[in-house]
Amino acid sequence: MTREALVPLSPEEVVDLAKRYFTDASSGYSGSLVQEGEGYARFQTFRGHLAISARRDGAQTRVRCSTLRYHPSIGQFLLQLETAPSGS
Repeated sequence: MTREALVPLSPEEVVDLAKRYFTDASSGYSGSLVQEGEGYARFQTFRGHLAISARRDGAQTRVRCSTLRYHPSIGQFLLQLETAPSGS
């Protein structure tokens, strides 16, 4: 399953927030960070792998979340990004 969103944050902010969100046990989709690079992070969760990528798209950042199975926490994470003020 792949979901995308355009957000007002920088790619670096997106990756930092993803690392905090998806390694926090309260997120409902927590896991371990297994790989990280410029504009992406990959996590191993109890449901499998989760990959987050972020790249500039005009004045915004396009965020892509990919995983094998649907989980509402991914939508919640994207919604938080869409409504976050830049510099979060």
